[in-house]
Amino acid sequence: MRYQDTGAVYSVSLPGQSSASLISSQFRESGDTTDSTRDDDEAHLTSNMSSQGAGAEWRVGDGVDAERASASPRAKRRTVRYGASPLKKTGTTLKTVSRNLRRASLRVVNFGGLGLDEHVRLQDADDTGEKRGDEDEDELREEDEVLPDLTKTLPIRGRTLGCLGPQSRLRLAMYKFLIYPWTEPVILLLIIINGLVLTIQASRPHALPEDWPLDRPPPVRGYFHAWEDYALFALFCLFTLEAFARICVSGFLLDPEVPISTLFQSPFSSYPDIARPPNTAAEASFNVSRTPSLSSANAPSQLHRGLTMTQRLKQLRKNLARPFALSHHSLSVSQPSNASSGKNAPSRTRSDTVQSKSPVAEKALSGAQQIHSHLRNPSEPTFLSKALRSDNPSDALSLPFRLSVEDSRGQTQRNLPYLRHSWTRIDFVAIVSFWITVALASAGVERNEYHIGLFRAMSVLRTARLLAITSGTTTIMRSLKTARPLLASVSYFVLFAMILFSIIGIQSFKGSFRRTCHILPTLGEDEIALDQNCGGYIDPTTLQPVGYLNSDGENASAKGFICPLGQICKENDSNPQANLESFDVIYYAALQVVIVSSANGWSGLMYQMMDAEFFVSCFFYIVCIIVLNFWLINLFVAVITNTFSAIRSDTKKSAFGAAPLAPVVDESEEGWSVVDGRRVAGRNRIREVYESIRWCWVAFALASLVLQATRTVDISPMHEEILDKGELALTITFDVEIVIRILAYLPDWRKFFYRGQNVLDLLLAIGSSIIQIPAIHESKAYPWLTIFQLMRFYRVILEIPRMKPLLLAVFGNMYGLANMSLFLIEINLLAALFAVQLVGGDIKAGDLIDFGTLYNSFLAIYQVFSSENWTDVLYKAAVAEVPLRQSPIVVLFVAGWMFFANYIVLQMFIAVINENFDVAEESKRSRQASHYWASHRPQQVRAAWVRRLNPYRWFKAQPKAIEVELPSNLVLPMQKALVQDYSLPKRDNSFVDTGTRRSGASRQYTAKSTLRRLQRLFAGDITAGDVPLTTLRHTRRDSVATTDPIDEETERHLEVLAALNNDAVDAEELNDALYERRAQKADFIRDHPSYDKTFWVFSQKNWLRRTCQKLVAPAGGDRIFGTPHSPIAHPIFQLLLLLTVIGGIVVESIATPVYRRNFYAEHGQVRGTWFDIAEGSFAIVLLLEFIIKVIADGFLFTPNAYIRSIWNVLDFFILVGILINATTGLIFIGGLSRITRSLKALRALRLITLIDKMRSTFESLIISGIARILDAALLAILYMIPYAVWGLNIFAGVTNECNDDQVSGINDCINEYSTGFVNDGNSFTYLVPRVWDNPAPSTQFSFDSFRQSLLILFEIVSLEGWIDVLGVATSVTGEGQQPQTNASVGNSIFFLIYNLMGGVVIFTLFVSIIIGNFTSKTGSALLTQAQREWIDLQKLIKRQRPSKRPKVRPTMAIRQWCYDRAVHKHGWWHRMMTVLYTLHVIALMTQTFTPQHFLDEFRNDFFIFTTVVYVLDILVRLFGLGWSSYSANGWNIFDIIVAGGSLFTTLIVRFNTGGFVIQQLQKLFITSIAFKLVQRVNSLNKLFKTAVGSLPVILSLLGLWVILFLFFAILFVEVFSLTKWTTGESRNQNYSSMAKALVMLAFMTTGEGWNQYMHDFALDYPRCTINADGETDCGSIYWSFSLFIAWNLLSMYIFANLFTGVVVESFYYVFQMSGGAKSITREEMRAFKKVWAEFANPKTGYLERANFVRFFGKLSGIFEVRIYPAEYSIHRVMAYAKDPQNRHSLPDKLVEGYDFNKVDAILGGLDRAAIKRRKNLYNRLYHEARISHEPGKGISFTNMLLLLAHHKLIVDREALVLKDLVVRTETNKLVTDLVDFDRVQSLLLMILYRRRYLAQREQARMQQMGLMQSDIPAIVVDDFPATPPMTTRDITSPGQTPVRRFGDADTPSAISPGVLQSPDMTFVVDTPSRSTLQRRQRMSDVSMLSIDMSSRLDGSVSRDSRLGDEDDIMSSMQNSMWNDMMLEAAEEDGE
Repeated sequence: MRYQDTGAVYSVSLPGQSSASLISSQFRESGDTTDSTRDDDEAHLTSNMSSQGAGAEWRVGDGVDAERASASPRAKRRTVRYGASPLKKTGTTLKTVSRNLRRASLRVVNFGGLGLDEHVRLQDADDTGEKRGDEDEDELREEDEVLPDLTKTLPIRGRTLGCLGPQSRLRLAMYKFLIYPWTEPVILLLIIINGLVLTIQASRPHALPEDWPLDRPPPVRGYFHAWEDYALFALFCLFTLEAFARICVSGFLLDPEVPISTLFQSPFSSYPDIARPPNTAAEASFNVSRTPSLSSANAPSQLHRGLTMTQRLKQLRKNLARPFALSHHSLSVSQPSNASSGKNAPSRTRSDTVQSKSPVAEKALSGAQQIHSHLRNPSEPTFLSKALRSDNPSDALSLPFRLSVEDSRGQTQRNLPYLRHSWTRIDFVAIVSFWITVALASAGVERNEYHIGLFRAMSVLRTARLLAITSGTTTIMRSLKTARPLLASVSYFVLFAMILFSIIGIQSFKGSFRRTCHILPTLGEDEIALDQNCGGYIDPTTLQPVGYLNSDGENASAKGFICPLGQICKENDSNPQANLESFDVIYYAALQVVIVSSANGWSGLMYQMMDAEFFVSCFFYIVCIIVLNFWLINLFVAVITNTFSAIRSDTKKSAFGAAPLAPVVDESEEGWSVVDGRRVAGRNRIREVYESIRWCWVAFALASLVLQATRTVDISPMHEEILDKGELALTITFDVEIVIRILAYLPDWRKFFYRGQNVLDLLLAIGSSIIQIPAIHESKAYPWLTIFQLMRFYRVILEIPRMKPLLLAVFGNMYGLANMSLFLIEINLLAALFAVQLVGGDIKAGDLIDFGTLYNSFLAIYQVFSSENWTDVLYKAAVAEVPLRQSPIVVLFVAGWMFFANYIVLQMFIAVINENFDVAEESKRSRQASHYWASHRPQQVRAAWVRRLNPYRWFKAQPKAIEVELPSNLVLPMQKALVQDYSLPKRDNSFVDTGTRRSGASRQYTAKSTLRRLQRLFAGDITAGDVPLTTLRHTRRDSVATTDPIDEETERHLEVLAALNNDAVDAEELNDALYERRAQKADFIRDHPSYDKTFWVFSQKNWLRRTCQKLVAPAGGDRIFGTPHSPIAHPIFQLLLLLTVIGGIVVESIATPVYRRNFYAEHGQVRGTWFDIAEGSFAIVLLLEFIIKVIADGFLFTPNAYIRSIWNVLDFFILVGILINATTGLIFIGGLSRITRSLKALRALRLITLIDKMRSTFESLIISGIARILDAALLAILYMIPYAVWGLNIFAGVTNECNDDQVSGINDCINEYSTGFVNDGNSFTYLVPRVWDNPAPSTQFSFDSFRQSLLILFEIVSLEGWIDVLGVATSVTGEGQQPQTNASVGNSIFFLIYNLMGGVVIFTLFVSIIIGNFTSKTGSALLTQAQREWIDLQKLIKRQRPSKRPKVRPTMAIRQWCYDRAVHKHGWWHRMMTVLYTLHVIALMTQTFTPQHFLDEFRNDFFIFTTVVYVLDILVRLFGLGWSSYSANGWNIFDIIVAGGSLFTTLIVRFNTGGFVIQQLQKLFITSIAFKLVQRVNSLNKLFKTAVGSLPVILSLLGLWVILFLFFAILFVEVFSLTKWTTGESRNQNYSSMAKALVMLAFMTTGEGWNQYMHDFALDYPRCTINADGETDCGSIYWSFSLFIAWNLLSMYIFANLFTGVVVESFYYVFQMSGGAKSITREEMRAFKKVWAEFANPKTGYLERANFVRFFGKLSGIFEVRIYPAEYSIHRVMAYAKDPQNRHSLPDKLVEGYDFNKVDAILGGLDRAAIKRRKNLYNRLYHEARISHEPGKGISFTNMLLLLAHHKLIVDREALVLKDLVVRTETNKLVTDLVDFDRVQSLLLMILYRRRYLAQREQARMQQMGLMQSDIPAIVVDDFPATPPMTTRDITSPGQTPVRRFGDADTPSAISPGVLQSPDMTFVVDTPSRSTLQRRQRMSDVSMLSIDMSSRLDGSVSRDSRLGDEDDIMSSMQNSMWNDMMLEAAEEDGE
């Protein structure tokens, strides 16, 4: 389906349903009919949708789904109709229920061990409802056969449990039990019953009473206390029986066919491998040609003492893992003999392989059969992973989307041992945990003094199988499992970063949270500890600040918050929250870092730390947020979105089980019915009348909402009656409308139900009518039921422009959203059950969350999922468990759940919505073609408004000169001559290398490097006009004396390529068009002389104007007649402006309102203060810039007018604001008002317009996507409106409360009551009047009017404060009644729905739209996966750098040793250092606050040891490699700095001689050593490079964000710095200075408490003071709401999500692992770099042409290009053929000790076709390298890698975008010509030498016969026959090429045309006319060697084409001039 509105920018294009996905072809052939239906529509949410999902957009036939082309016509005609009864589908309800139950049980219970993909295929409902009535039960029986036969999937094999053989009665009995048809459904029912019993058990309240006196609950003894316990006991008995049956049949841990005796064999002996056949075709092929035989390498040596230690350890590990190997025998019964072939591969895949029979597997497998075993993973799997993994395929190809590919085809139907399957392992844990629970409870240990609740909680996991009960949730789980490897990698990386931050936290902040202020004893009370953190106090005697008292009673240095007089700052014995909130130990520190990374609850911690330490402590938290939350955790979003998108493109199905949408019927087409995907006319008179008044019903829907929105809390009876009567009238009106719409469909009224919107409107009409029944209307449920009336508002939203396509894009994949929501609820319920069993009954009631019931626990778990105040849940549960010793488990559970739910599950919602914005994979190529075609056509340019208003367009021309008529063909060249400074706009031209650009730039600009940097800063990169290939000319023959004729020939080749290159032709047309436009502009200026005069005064010759023009750049294009801006003066002037802007910001940072108030208080009210004069001066500079720009180019009606640039317009508004601010500041003392003072913030925005990088970032990230972002904002507001009215109906007037919680209601809320803040309100009390008011838990709110209701819903859609509102709503007891905690828990439903659909969907919509903006901006939205993979592979390649190793190994022995240590990346030295760095990190993690003298001493000594070894390692590598090679790697420089710094500072600190700075430096250096692990560990290194890859964009985004921060900080400081503090403000939490304002803005960016501060600063009179002189400490409602909401939208919704967009877009690790780069491991790159270093020129770094052949011959692995495989090299063949007895016998083919029989056998085994392909590849590669190299240099490292990638890793036709493919096709034609030329020349040489040879033979024969006659002259052929005359520019003309003879080392074939060079790459600019090009192209048509040019445009030359035999050579010579020569040669031979 594709919906596209005329003005819409959103498009929904989802693929049609797929028959390819998940099901192998032969399975489809075997009678499976389920595939003809949607295999993901559980609840028939899509049953009203047409099966024709794609429509005409796919361009495949007439709207036929391409994937369904093979389906039967009958199947195509079938249509699923909405609401079809199950009776119609299966004949009987009983059959439907039984089949659904069996299918669900197959997914959930899964005795057969099917893969998740198989589960997805098995539907809940029987989706074959399209069967007509004549289809009998035979078809139904066929469908039953789809369900697997357990007798085949559960074969009895081997011996289980060591004693149960195949004939064991017990085993056979258990086998019969398992294969009984109803066993699985019964087990499913038992699991459901288990879940129900647990739910009932957990729903009974069991929280401790609020006034419980003890710190632990009463002990409980025994297990059985209620009927649920007996039920659970019985259930688990049955589950245990089932588990026992499974173990008996399939074994426990060992494979049944592996003998038990293997467990007891010595692990140090050597045993033969357990024999098994190759498991896959791929595996079998891996042992053949491409790799050396591994058997000899792995065969144990006959002398064991010859084994190295490493080999011994490998042998030991192998022996230990032997018993745990899985047997891979296939069943001969069910498998054909050729099981390895694709057609007969087994049809079912087991879940133990996690591999689907999908196109994913097929595609990857075909690659697997070509890629060979050099794809090894150096890090071997551990013994534990081998023992417990489901299967152990080689890790070579475990790619993210193609897991275990090698074993995918060989997974025969075999049952795995019990513990080798994911689900059964979970079952085992649950069952064992249950019996442990029973034992512990019976013994009275479980709930005694300490609690052990973990086992009871883990027994809940048995119900986890219900997550797979629907195919939708199963699809999601499959997708998650597919993403698991990448998610694990990212998790490790994030975990590593968290550990580093935790270590830094311990070193910096240990013990800080212990320090608080204490009130000194007064009035006979004890010393009272406060919550205020501190670092010092005021000494009562000296009245000076002194440091806090530490635990020894000594004063430390003062810092942070200083406690006032009467208080003392001292260190407590413990930290807050029962020691959990601290940085004292690594695990507590890690918890704090997790809290900070969640971006919730971190601001409180930050301010506490700022009070305890220094203000700069905030940097730790802010950097932590930026690195972890904005950057690294967004990698999870990237993995989820990219992986799920890849799953979709690979399987052609949604990763969420979504079905394709039905065609959207436009409003203009409502007279049509959609039947079978076609529109059928169905008009009648009533329909026509209805269509003409349809808009009335939309107006009524709006009226219904507006009417209810007028409700207020104090509504009058008259108003109430109007509402009731009006709603009744509207309800009747909509009932009438439904009747009219049904009548409009007559006579076929059933068609009314085919449209989902009709059914929805009917339901709403019926619901609205029912609730008007008086009994319901007057009940308490009525406000809730008004949702039926409010939901009509959706019709209004659909009428708003641009909203309909966006709404369809968001909710179009409704089935995917429903599946995702269901999955979320299921997994939340599971976690809630776990939590209830773990902590239920241990926590006191009284708070919102007490885990007392299942629902309360569900709210707690959902709160953690939303991450809002999740630390409240964490501390509530964990602190209560501290005395019960369960807090570690609780902390791990809550933090782990937060991590999983927030970073993975929540991001899946982004992926759901993102999926809707994706362009369908099938239509991407056609869209690319459309874009390519559109971009190559001339575009209509609309006249700008300035141009339309230009008065000169209406004036008569007054030319100065006499007009002379010139021929038209002369006009353009003459005008070109006029325009001498013109250059083409910047183009990304791949043919001009960076060196050329650099040299061009240096020629054009002679400014010094500093000036060039300034130019780059203000104007961007400066390049000489980058020009297309046609304009390139070579100056080589002018500068080089000797010219190689083959260079000339290759140059001609390149010219032909340029002539054929479309880009070049387009560039030339663009060139002409731009010259033409420029010439027209020049004509217009000459016709209107005053047009180019500024203010009709300053002409172009005026000295003042020329001077101004040198200072500033023009606004629109270049100046035609003016002076270009100076490369020296312009940057200097820009620098002056930049310094002016920065100066203004600095002045504002100093002269804040607080400073100015104090200044005036000290100096009096004086005019002309220093800050006013400074601001005035800065304003004058900006005014001067404006005047200069206007004089230089005019303001409005001139060719380059000031306002022609959008940036100048912005500058103008900024200038006006600054001038107003400066003048009012100078005239009025202290400024005129808040508005004028706040205008000074505008100066910060000048930084955007001044700096080029900021301009481009702002334009590309903000401006380009602002329309879609505003659409999303509007949709969010429209979405909130009906909710606001619904909340108003439900909660109006019932949420108010009294500030004294002891009263019962409004009647008692009078007089005063006593309260206090200290010691829980018991000390220092004071009287307060009681007030009945709106609640204010964090921010004051109510639902008493529509405005207030909408405001609070807007606030909580950001997920900030919604828990507080939820707490108030669930405490409602009635109007006028005091709230009671959890009195109305049902009210939470409103907020859960709103939060899920609002907070989650709307918030993720912003992320999705921003990601969409990025992909469309970068063009990746239309890229297919192969194209994405190629682009990302290019990024990977371009990031590589050649290693700088010494070319030769050193000769000195000790240096050789050092060299080997440096270059062996897997040697013992390298591993030893890795282990040392790991130990170093562990040592860092052992630091604690409490001193442990021995351990501390040992740790410090270990640090010295580590740094010494580190330094030693550096010296070894430095000595081995030499300084030049060593210093080439950035990591080595890092090593020198860190190791040197660590050693120096550690020694100083160790001997107690360093001060504070040295100590901090030492901590920094020793922590930095941990980064070495990033370099050493492959997965960390990859992700590190990926993260760094996005760093440039992130830094430019941060720069733009900082400017925005400065702008808002100045605004907030100017407006709110003097406002009185209220509930949320403190010493640091205010806007009194720029620094504090910036920190406030930083934490509000994450949504922390922004709404609380918004209400605080909306402080208004009379709650504040206004002095007579106008000074006030009031806030402002308008300023507060405007600024806080603007910052929230800009920063939290847009900028924070821009980070997500940046990371997702630059995250190519996903594709790097799935595309061609999957093979390029670090080992591959190291091998390539090693070969490169051997042959490249060390001075230039280029590979010279003379070394090409040797270089190609040495390449191995994925880059191997040699013609013959390594094992067929001569020395290997001869070594193999060596006769052991060294015999010599010619008859036996034994020659000098070599057996040539063996040689024949080896050579006979050569695959000739493969060798031909390899030879052809080699030839093409050689010739392409030959034309790509730069003369005098060679070919660069990157270019060689890209060249090899083209030939070895990608298929050009699939991987290249159209533009590149066109160029690549032409390149391939050129290479083909060169290869053909080489073949022809070689053939001719062969003929020549053959003739010479024959002539010599004949001559010798004649001489022998004595018949030689002296009078007959001999014919001697001296040289190569003459080539065709060079009358044309033929690309095959070799010139007078000296032909090299046989055996040239640098030629690709035996005979070749010699060494060819490519043209010199130093080009000069030239612009040839079009006719020249055309002429050259025509002349070049003589060459016919590029056989059929047109036939190859559709794709590049295949690597397997042109096998290189004689037929090819002859065909390539047909119709070419070489043919004539061949004929002549043949004739001569004939004579």
